[in-house]
Amino acid sequence: MIALADLARQQGARALIVPPANAPEAALIPNLTIWTASNLKQLVQQLKGECPIVRIEHNPSPQPATPAAKTLDHLGLGIEGMDRAAHALALAAAGGHHLLMVGPPGCGKTHLARHLPLLLPPLTTSESLTITRIHSVAGEFDASEPLLHQRPFRSAHHSCSGAALLGGGHTPKPGKISLAHGGVLFLDELAEFPRRVLDLLRQPLEDGNVRLSRSRETTVFPAAVTLVAATNPCPCGWHGDSTQACRCTRAQRQRYWQRLSGPLLDRIDLQLRLERRSSKQMRSCLEATPSPQTHSAWLKPSRVKAARRRMRTRNPRGCSNRFLTTADLHRYGQFEANGLTLWERVIEQRRLTTRSSLQLLRVARTIADLNGQDTVPTEAIADASGFRCTDLMADHSAGAESR
Repeated sequence: MIALADLARQQGARALIVPPANAPEAALIPNLTIWTASNLKQLVQQLKGECPIVRIEHNPSPQPATPAAKTLDHLGLGIEGMDRAAHALALAAAGGHHLLMVGPPGCGKTHLARHLPLLLPPLTTSESLTITRIHSVAGEFDASEPLLHQRPFRSAHHSCSGAALLGGGHTPKPGKISLAHGGVLFLDELAEFPRRVLDLLRQPLEDGNVRLSRSRETTVFPAAVTLVAATNPCPCGWHGDSTQACRCTRAQRQRYWQRLSGPLLDRIDLQLRLERRSSKQMRSCLEATPSPQTHSAWLKPSRVKAARRRMRTRNPRGCSNRFLTTADLHRYGQFEANGLTLWERVIEQRRLTTRSSLQLLRVARTIADLNGQDTVPTEAIADASGFRCTDLMADHSAGAESR
């Protein structure tokens, strides 16, 4: 209903008549008078003056306390000592970069993913309306919380179909990626997804929307998400682990990574290798007194907010760094000459694609923004190259060469 009410307002309507059950939803749209009628008979009686017209005033859902303020005490709990992972989360939150975490079972991939929404800034009223509208179309409107104020976090199991992920149906409804619009879409066990399903994500991740074509009609749903994906390094999960031996053959590892197409991996800016923490590290975390002061310096929403403010001020269209074009990077990147020399060397050594090469620069720009730097130093490019996870993906590269 909120989508219909908003469309009516956009087309110049000043009032809308809806059933009483839909009034709270329609009343979220500003500058639109809402009247209610249970049926056409009652509407006719109202127009004849035989019964009163019930008018509902615009009544936006009250803005709750800032999510960051409510959850700050929980931010960082359980990931003490994982500073590299915390840095990756801050980069994803600040620059809108997609993130892939690769590591053995129990290293904290899912727990880390759930921290990302806590670093994102509160929703604006416009964003809240858009997200609420998507959930309304999907049939998930909650009258107890008419206007959604929390950034979505949606997860999908590897058995998820393409229609469930992207949307579909005789009357098109949004899928999980659209329900995560403005927030985080988490795909656990990424390499277990059918490759054909994962390849469907390439266009939405690039364009920020989903286009569903049925007969002669095309429906477009918003899908501007930050993708967070997690996967084991191999079928048994222990390749590269320092304490447990991998049981997979090289051929099995190659087939495992071949499930992930190169074009999809090229769209994931941050590729992070995770290790299991030792029992000593776990005990230290358990015995430490948790407080925001003991958490990683990267897990500060204020730091992410400042970096995003720098991007809005500097970047064309106020876009995040993930969307900077080649021309934008040339004009606004402000890279040190030595840093670009290092960048060229990394491209040659790792045989990066054009897309991956530019992503490295975008991540480096975000690293500098998080550090409050106008110029991107050489150290930021070196740091960004460390988020490519190429050491762990060597088997995948070998498999790609043999195809």
